[in-house]
Amino acid sequence: MKRFTPFFVMSLVIILLAGLLASCRGPEGPQGPPGTSTVVNLEGFAPGINCGSCHNPDQDTVYYVWAKKYQWERSKHAWGGDYERNSSSCAGCHTTEGFVKRMQGKPVTNQVDSSPPGCFACHSPHARGDFSLRNASPVTIRSQIVGVPDAQFNYGKGNLCVQCHMTRDFTPRPDPTKTAATDSIVITTSRWYAHYGVQGQMLMGEGGFKFPGYMYTGNSVHTTLPAIKQEGCITCHMATPTAGSGIAGGHTMNLRYEFQGTARSLLNGCNQSGCHSNLTTLDYKGVQSAVNANFDTLKTLLIQRGWIDGNPSSSNYGLVRLTGGRLVIKPAIKAGALYNYFFVEHDRSEGVHNPKYALELLRSSIEELRKP
Repeated sequence: MKRFTPFFVMSLVIILLAGLLASCRGPEGPQGPPGTSTVVNLEGFAPGINCGSCHNPDQDTVYYVWAKKYQWERSKHAWGGDYERNSSSCAGCHTTEGFVKRMQGKPVTNQVDSSPPGCFACHSPHARGDFSLRNASPVTIRSQIVGVPDAQFNYGKGNLCVQCHMTRDFTPRPDPTKTAATDSIVITTSRWYAHYGVQGQMLMGEGGFKFPGYMYTGNSVHTTLPAIKQEGCITCHMATPTAGSGIAGGHTMNLRYEFQGTARSLLNGCNQSGCHSNLTTLDYKGVQSAVNANFDTLKTLLIQRGWIDGNPSSSNYGLVRLTGGRLVIKPAIKAGALYNYFFVEHDRSEGVHNPKYALELLRSSIEELRKP
């Protein structure tokens, strides 16, 4: 019997492996730049990309990706975005994967393996080769009040933020024409509100419930100020902080932060040409104090009427109080006060976004509830 030498056996193994690998190889993609590795993501890879230009702090002097990664980790998008809300009805805002599908015009499906809204939600750097926004087109926000038309939000780059920071549909909707004593509205959920993302509407002075007969005088200067109209939310929330002052602004998007054990506020976005000149607090002229005082008054009135749960130890505290699974309000128009309570609360700026509008929504609601 003929014996094979070790060299022959080794050569045969190498040939067989090479053939096997060749048979498994798919169609070749475009050739990458010399000396760089090929990184593949869902949306493709632009030619000419050099990974180190963005992913190496020594080379990245344009985008500062490494730094913004750490900023994002301090943001509520990273830790408080509820990315486990990844069903088809919620994933379009609460997950990166769902939001990408929305912006691509694709159906949003359940995203079981989801991630929080992060870099690739707002940008597609590998496919585009830059950090331009996915979508900065004006956003139509559907009205949640009967008889009130939809509104269009158009505040530059802030339009991308308001793709999610706007109301969602809910029922039954409040109706300002239902003023008769026999008119009723039947609420069957403790979360009767237009979601938490009302910031876009608050800024533009839309979306709140206006009572007939009450004089509403308009909006604060934030609504039409050129600097805010051009950039929207990022004017203040993504302002560059002062060096050595702590972590805020940028991709943290935080205005409040702690530095060496002291609570501070980032005001660089406020103190710029055409805006404020020497602002030292977010509570400018006591606006937050006034909004909070009126909000507390409205909350007390709603608790006294039994419309919201006033027991601090209850898991339902501050939400709609149901009896037998429902809350009936007569006349139905007064439900507008309950709607405004949630609208101002969920804006979370304590009036800063639109002081005049927030105060008038609260004061008109208080006036309405104090009527016989």
